[in-house]
Amino acid sequence: MLAAVPVPITAIENVTGSPDVSVQSPDNEFVPGQEASLPVYVSNEGSLQSSGPAEYVAGVTTARALTLQVRSGDTPIEVNTARYPVGNVPEGTTGPIPISITVPEDTPPGTYRLPVRVRYSYAPKVEYGSGTDGPEYRYVDLARTLSLSVVVEDRPQFQVLNVSSTARVGSYGPLSMTVRNTGTEAARDSTLQLSSPDEEVTFGTGAAKSEAYSGVWGPGENRTFQFRARFASDAQQREYPLRASVSYTDPDGIQRTSPPLTAGVTPREEVTFAMENLTSTLYVGEPGTISGSVRNTGPVPIDNAVLVYRSSNPNLVPVDTESALGRLEPGEQSDFTFEVDVATDATATDRQLNLSVRYRDAQNNRQVSDELEPTVPVLPERDWLAVTPQNATFGIDTDNRLTVRVRNRENMTLSDVRARLETEPPFSSEARTAYVQRLEPGDTETLAFAVTVSEDAVPTRSSVSVNVTAERPDGKEIVLDSYVVPVTVVEETSASDTTLLAAGVLVVVLVLGVGWWWLNRR
Repeated sequence: MLAAVPVPITAIENVTGSPDVSVQSPDNEFVPGQEASLPVYVSNEGSLQSSGPAEYVAGVTTARALTLQVRSGDTPIEVNTARYPVGNVPEGTTGPIPISITVPEDTPPGTYRLPVRVRYSYAPKVEYGSGTDGPEYRYVDLARTLSLSVVVEDRPQFQVLNVSSTARVGSYGPLSMTVRNTGTEAARDSTLQLSSPDEEVTFGTGAAKSEAYSGVWGPGENRTFQFRARFASDAQQREYPLRASVSYTDPDGIQRTSPPLTAGVTPREEVTFAMENLTSTLYVGEPGTISGSVRNTGPVPIDNAVLVYRSSNPNLVPVDTESALGRLEPGEQSDFTFEVDVATDATATDRQLNLSVRYRDAQNNRQVSDELEPTVPVLPERDWLAVTPQNATFGIDTDNRLTVRVRNRENMTLSDVRARLETEPPFSSEARTAYVQRLEPGDTETLAFAVTVSEDAVPTRSSVSVNVTAERPDGKEIVLDSYVVPVTVVEETSASDTTLLAAGVLVVVLVLGVGWWWLNRR
């Protein structure tokens, strides 16, 4: 009897299960008129019928090469992202996956369900054991349609209806913006904030932004906000971007800010001015004038125009800083004159003026033009008179008459020429002033002063000073130079010596006379 041969028992084991995929979006609240990103998370809880080693459990519960596509379905919400490759999704959560959506402005508030199509593959069973050549995976493909909830809230929504401004390049002007609440709820404690990303547009006194308060702003209501805008002098006549947003409190008392609102504004053509016929008579150390005319080269008439002179040089000081120009039509000009005092320590050179035109525009807004910066020469100090002494040699302890000749060296008539003698010991004067009513260009006059030389003087060469003031043809008084007159003091012959000399001469004459008479008598 043959013995039975034992047949080996084949041990085959398996793990069975499947992925359990779902999608969620916790941040799913939007408002009409909003384009935003919907964050989607993919969760896989895994479903296991028979368990085994962890690596085989992961094999049957992992969704492999998962793709996800969110669709609009029958909702008004627009989905802008196509099929999205997510990759392998093991047990747990993967995300967020950004899905771009657009909620049209006319979308009614409510909850909408967006269909989500997911595709992936997985192995429903893994066989392993000594009766196999290794773990065996059999994969299948699966497509499922899930859904996501999107909530369109009852909120205020805003739309810019109109922007207008009368502001011109280089000036201020009003800017109005009309905005409508297109939402389904009222905005409370609402404030519109306006700004521009372009530095050439500012608001108020030069701020980068401005705000206007509106209070309660109901659905469907239009509000017009007024701002003061300024366009820089180097701005172009083109449309500049504006950005606005509305801050408000919702019915739950939560502070919210609307999505950005964009608009554009174009400045009007700049009002410009030109300086013409500029002349000046400025000399170091005397008053002078700057004259010319200002022409309106801009496109519109202006009223109450005033030319303003702001001096930045302490040696050049205008007597009056404003000159009225009046109303200027386009192309019309008006003359001006500024009287300017030039300091005695000023430098003779060209000087740049800082002039601007202040005026009222058609809306009665006060405007100031760009600076007009013409250049005028400051000429050296004038040598008005030539002073030449005529009689300037005096004895010690004598009373004398000092005479000087003065000649007008400038091409300008001087009147009321007043000269005053200034003396120091050993000189003094009881009549120290002289006067000439009129001195034409090139004319010469002789002036006389009383000069006393004290008895304690010594023979020397010295000087006295003559200070002169005069009046120009325009009526301005000018202070001329202090002229130095050289004076010579000499030793005076004594009275006793003179008397003896005269007596001796007389005696000689008498003797000779008597002798001649005696000889002729005989």
